[in-house]
Amino acid sequence: MGIFDFLKGIVKEKEVEEAKKERIAFSDIPDYIENKRKELEIREKKTLDLIKDRIGALTIRIKEKINFLKKVDIESKKVEDRIKYVVKEGRKEYIEMIEFLLNDLNNLKGNKLEKIIFNIDTLFLLFNRSSHLSYERTTILIGKEMEDIKNELKFFSKELINLFNENKQIIHSFETIPFIELELKQFKKVKEEINKINQSIVSIDRQINFKEEQNKKTLEEIERIKKNPEHLEYLKRLEKVKSLETDLEKDIQILRQLIDFKALGNFFHIFENKMKIINLYKENFQKNFQQDNGKEILDLLNTANLVTKEVSDIIKKTNNKKEELLKDKIQNEKDEQMIQRLYSESSSMILKINDLKNEKIQEEKLVKRLNASEQEIISKIKEVFEKLGVFVN
Repeated sequence: MGIFDFLKGIVKEKEVEEAKKERIAFSDIPDYIENKRKELEIREKKTLDLIKDRIGALTIRIKEKINFLKKVDIESKKVEDRIKYVVKEGRKEYIEMIEFLLNDLNNLKGNKLEKIIFNIDTLFLLFNRSSHLSYERTTILIGKEMEDIKNELKFFSKELINLFNENKQIIHSFETIPFIELELKQFKKVKEEINKINQSIVSIDRQINFKEEQNKKTLEEIERIKKNPEHLEYLKRLEKVKSLETDLEKDIQILRQLIDFKALGNFFHIFENKMKIINLYKENFQKNFQQDNGKEILDLLNTANLVTKEVSDIIKKTNNKKEELLKDKIQNEKDEQMIQRLYSESSSMILKINDLKNEKIQEEKLVKRLNASEQEIISKIKEVFEKLGVFVN
C-alpha cells in the first residue's frame, strides 16, 4: 500500500479553503490567473524543498537505524542454524531494499508537486510489496530495530501526508487553471464572433435604410409623374386608344359586310394565288386586314373594279384611324416604359430590402445563440472559481 492512497479521493472532492474567499471582476481573470500561477509556482517550490528536506532527514535517521540493525548479533540467539540463516538473509535483503528506497527518494526528479507525490507513493508501494517477506523473516529474531525502522517510515509518511494536506490545493489549482484558460479562449472567440456579427447587423441596417430611402424617392417620383399634366394626357390617350381600337374593329366589320366576296371569287377563280388571298380574308377578315392595312384586298377589289365609294371611304377611314392609333400608342409606350421602369426599380428594391431583413433576422438568431453560449461559458468559469473559493462578479 502507498502512503498517498487517499490522494485521488481528495483531489476529486475539490476541497476549498473556506477561510480564503476572494472576489474578482470577470475582466480581471487573466491577470488573476497569471498572478495565481506565479504564486502557486512559489508555493510549489517551497513544498518541494520541504519534501526534499524531509527525505534528507529520513535518510539520516534510517541509516542510523540500519547501523543498529546490522550490529544485532544473530549468532548469539539460541535457535536453530536454519532459522539464523533465514533471518540473516532476510535482514540482508531488507537492508538492500530500504537502501534502494532511500537512494530512489534522494534522486527524485521533477519540479511538479503532483508528479513528485505520485513517484514517492509508487516507490513506497513497490517497497512495501517487495520487502514484506524479508521483513517478516527478519522479525523472527529481530524485533525492536525493525520496529524502529518501520516507525521512522510511518513518521515520514505522516509528515508527507500533513504536508500534502496543507498544500493539496496547489495541485487542484494547477489542474483548474488550464481549464479556465481554455474556457477564456473560447469566450474570447465567441465574443469576437458576436462583435463581428453585430457589425454585420449594423451594416445591414445601413443598407436597409439606404434602400428604403431610395424606394421612398422612387415612389415619390411615381406619384409626381401621376400628378403631372403630361401623365393626365397619357391617361386620356389610353382612353382614346381604347376607343379607336373599338371603332376600328367596328369599321373593319362594316367593311367586311360591304365586300362582295362572291363577285370577287368569280373574277379571280382561275388565279390560284388570288383565290388564296380571298379565302384568307373570308376566313379571318379582321386579322388579315390588320396585318397589311387592307392593301391586298383593296388591290383585288380595284383590279376587279368592285371598289364602291362606300368601301373606299371605309378603308380610308380605317387607315387614318390606324395611323392615329399608332402615333398615340408610340407616345403611350414611352410614358408607360418610364412608369414601369420606376415600378420595377421599386419592386427590385423591396425584394432586396426583404432579403436584407431576412439576413438580419438570421444574424440576430445567431447572436442570440452565441450570447447563450457566452453565458454558459461564464457560468462554467464562475463555478470553477467558486470551488477555489473565489467569487467572480
